[in-house]
Amino acid sequence: MTREAGIFRTTAPTRIERQIVGTWDQWIVWRLGGRPAVVAASVPLILMASFYLPAWLLGNYETMERGAWSGSVFGLDPFSWAAFVVSLLGGYTLSVTSFSILRDWEDMVRLLPVLDEKAHDLLATWRSPGRPQLQYGRMAGYAGMVLGIFVMLVTVPGLVDILHLRFLLPMGPDPIEGAVAFVSLWFLVMGPVLFYILGQGLFFSISEGVFLRRLQRHYLRIDLLDIDRLAPLTRIAMRRSVVWIVGATLGSLFFLSAGIERTALEPLFLGICVVAVGVLMPPLIRVHQHIVRTKKEELDTLRTAIREERDLALDRDERGMQAIARLPGLIAFENRIDQVREWPVDFGTASRFALYLGIPVFSWVGGALVEKLVDAFL
Repeated sequence: MTREAGIFRTTAPTRIERQIVGTWDQWIVWRLGGRPAVVAASVPLILMASFYLPAWLLGNYETMERGAWSGSVFGLDPFSWAAFVVSLLGGYTLSVTSFSILRDWEDMVRLLPVLDEKAHDLLATWRSPGRPQLQYGRMAGYAGMVLGIFVMLVTVPGLVDILHLRFLLPMGPDPIEGAVAFVSLWFLVMGPVLFYILGQGLFFSISEGVFLRRLQRHYLRIDLLDIDRLAPLTRIAMRRSVVWIVGATLGSLFFLSAGIERTALEPLFLGICVVAVGVLMPPLIRVHQHIVRTKKEELDTLRTAIREERDLALDRDERGMQAIARLPGLIAFENRIDQVREWPVDFGTASRFALYLGIPVFSWVGGALVEKLVDAFL
């Protein structure tokens, strides 16, 4: 039987539905059919076309100084390479929140057997379109947008000159001779949009962490005989971390181009790595502590019972014989509980996550190798 508590239901949706849309990026996914993969594939192509086609029609590639191609990546000038990376990030950031919602919902449903019945009252507020976290998320998004405008001004060549702001931001990169204004202004539009999603995503990561903490603290029940039932909780925490790791990996592609200013970007991506660790470890540590407490309580109870049965077994009467018969079972049960792992992560899960952590290294090495091959054949 399907039970509903507010918007939460025990049948996980397979696509983004209108009633669970809370942000404009989720609205875009819903309007495109509710499948995050469709957005992840189509949006980058649209964004690339919105940059490359006007830049070509405006003659940017004919008028731009040829020195701008020094240190180019795959033959692309710094503007074009940055637009390519921004387009990838655009498709990723627009779709990843919706993807996480669908996968998290599936894991929440699988987690229900180890949650107290009263958890439904909390789950009712989890995806409610009227929850106050949405308003706070928008405020965080606007703060991210302001930061994004600043980052664009100090990283995009010539942007401060186009806007006549050199007197305020003398550290802004000098313009590239021959580059049309459009290529710089495109980043002034797209960059703050990405930073809006970044700020919003950071807030929601913190908000979801608070939600998980309440869920674990008040409603989680540990069954030491079936610790694998906690796997959905581990997957939720790791998924949120991987979302940030993959985003940082895509963003690190900026650094393949020597013509892109890194001063403001390097601290940003370092901060994203800190966030990735921050959204992963607290939920796992709390579950670990819960397992340790539950394990200690059960072992204390079992060992007390073993001592009582041992004392009875010293008697030569019928009660002593019954105690002797019960002791092997109690000792075996104690050994079973004592061997239960104290972290909700098995070897396979830990191995996959270690592989995810290697994604940035693989992308950098792979990108460098492919670039060398392309340069060798061009």
